[in-house]
Amino acid sequence: MSASFVAKTISPSGGRLGFLLAMLVISWFAGLALATPFDHDESQYVAGALFSTKMLIFRDFLYLQPPLHAWAYAPVAWAFPTTMVIAMRLVTAMTALGTLAALWAAQRRAGVSRSSAIIATLLIAATAAFQFTASVVRNDMLPTLLSSLALLLVMAALRSGRRLHWVGAGLLFGLAIATKLNFAPLGLAVGLFAIANRGRCGLRAAMMLAAGALIGTLPMLAIGAAAPEAFLYGVLHYGAVAPHAWYAANGAGDELSLLEKLADLLKYLVRGPALMALLLLALHGLANRRRPPSPERKLPEHSLIVWMIVGALIGAALPTPTQVQYLMPVLVPLALALGYLLDDAHRWSPTWRYALLGLLGLAAIPSLWGAARDMTVMLRDGSAVIAATRDARWAGDRVRAMTGDDEILTLSPHMVADSGLTIDPRLATGPFVYRTGWTLDPDRARLLHTLTPATIPDLNRDRPDAILVGYEAGTRNLPLRPDDMLTAYAVRNGYRMLTMPDGIGRLFVWKNLRSDHDQRLEHP
Repeated sequence: MSASFVAKTISPSGGRLGFLLAMLVISWFAGLALATPFDHDESQYVAGALFSTKMLIFRDFLYLQPPLHAWAYAPVAWAFPTTMVIAMRLVTAMTALGTLAALWAAQRRAGVSRSSAIIATLLIAATAAFQFTASVVRNDMLPTLLSSLALLLVMAALRSGRRLHWVGAGLLFGLAIATKLNFAPLGLAVGLFAIANRGRCGLRAAMMLAAGALIGTLPMLAIGAAAPEAFLYGVLHYGAVAPHAWYAANGAGDELSLLEKLADLLKYLVRGPALMALLLLALHGLANRRRPPSPERKLPEHSLIVWMIVGALIGAALPTPTQVQYLMPVLVPLALALGYLLDDAHRWSPTWRYALLGLLGLAAIPSLWGAARDMTVMLRDGSAVIAATRDARWAGDRVRAMTGDDEILTLSPHMVADSGLTIDPRLATGPFVYRTGWTLDPDRARLLHTLTPATIPDLNRDRPDAILVGYEAGTRNLPLRPDDMLTAYAVRNGYRMLTMPDGIGRLFVWKNLRSDHDQRLEHP
């Protein structure tokens, strides 16, 4: 996305101020992509894209999400084989910019004034969920972009009544669902809204929306039909069973109770202006519930916002455990609601209008403060993401020099994706399936092309040239260390340990291979 495009999108006048604002937003998210510390969830998303360049997802390797994100990022992995993690992060940042542009455009199509749309869009960008999701390799920003574009088409459909707009919106919602399942309630809410509002929508519009959604999900359904057991396990069964097993094993099972999930949702909403915006919207609605609506407020968009926010909150609460990124569906209708609220504020007294903007601005500080802290650390110490790419190349050089080969096994594939080494696809899910391997029968694990502690002896048939550990060493709340059994295997089989340049990772290289390689060189 070019700076000129974003400038035209968010600038009130298309002038110098708008261009500077656009450059600031672009620079912020590009810097954030390089400054944000690694999240261990990135392992499966980087690996999924990498393996999708040469294998068929689910059939050849296990994946724990719908397939669209891995397919969308596979060309990035192919085009940037030695800097793919940096490239994927920057592509995510570009997707975030596209999402902001789509949300702005949807508001404008819905009749929100230019200035209100700018402020509302910037407030959405300042939420903790958006800041985090825009900066890491995950499958949350892409469906947010698709849903934002779908909202734009829904706004067009409400004004034009054209069936093609409903089909297009459904297609985009279907693609979003094929990327992240917790966006399904958001799309369903739009369909229910269409049925409930017969004036401009009705059952026919809902059917067009559903038809488009079916088309959008066809690629996911097709790959599910090609590898049904792996698909059902990865997309549905794993999320329903494994998190509970892992937390229980760590003595933290109570953290997944319904009350704790709701508390976590509230906690993540507080980190930024999202909760303040929802509260102000609720208060504004209560204050005006008995007033006759103005002509411009009789539009069905206001009913749509309620439907979408309810659906999005349900989608945010579905995954376990609750994480900040699961609030992304909420941001799509929240942007439109904020735009309308800010437009309404033009009719308020200056005191109340400034109070509204002040509250929303203050609420944005916590999420922006954390992001600014990460960028300050980067400016002082350098980018951890760039350093990880250098370290990966270092590891690749060492393994090839010491073994003459290039196979590596690790629970942290994102830490060696740029090494040029051949990563064992049995750990394509990173630490996630492996750490709860006791929930899988060994024979089923082999059928699903994944490795568990019980199937570690399978490595003896063709020992990996290297094993990278150290990045899955437990946390304060979840102290179990998934890396320990791989470390024990490496030590037991005589691997030589090298410390990674970051001082955290430990690279075990099979010394026997070195001896065989040297003998072949000395006695060809």
